[in-house]
Amino acid sequence: MKLWPAIVVAFGIAMMFVLANCQSATLEPAAIEANDMCAFCRMSISEKRYAAELIDRDGEVFKFDDIGCMANFRKEKKNDGSIRATFVMDFERREWLRADDAFYVRSAELKTPMSGGIVALKDESNAQATAAKYEGTILRFTELAK
Repeated sequence: MKLWPAIVVAFGIAMMFVLANCQSATLEPAAIEANDMCAFCRMSISEKRYAAELIDRDGEVFKFDDIGCMANFRKEKKNDGSIRATFVMDFERREWLRADDAFYVRSAELKTPMSGGIVALKDESNAQATAAKYEGTILRFTELAK
């Protein structure tokens, strides 16, 4: 009978380690497949350089053909705090970036799939060059999410 409390404590400690490991798991973006559709506008994702993704707390992945679509989706449908990770595609390198780490250029001269006019770049210097080329402004993610 005295063994029972020790088993309960050991089980509790083991569960804390399991839960801590689950929460610290790194979320990664999903690959864009040929048949993927934008979660906001329902258009085919044909130009990956403008793509974005978000993952909610249930692990559901939402893919977008335009960063503007992702921003609108967040405002209209996912503004409940359920988003665990957001990724954007680097306009030049075509590699996924964490949305918080990217620099964004907004310009009417950028012809994005749904006319959002926003591209993401990893480096601030590349963002400055892109903003100069397209007569745009540089933004950070917090400004897009508003």
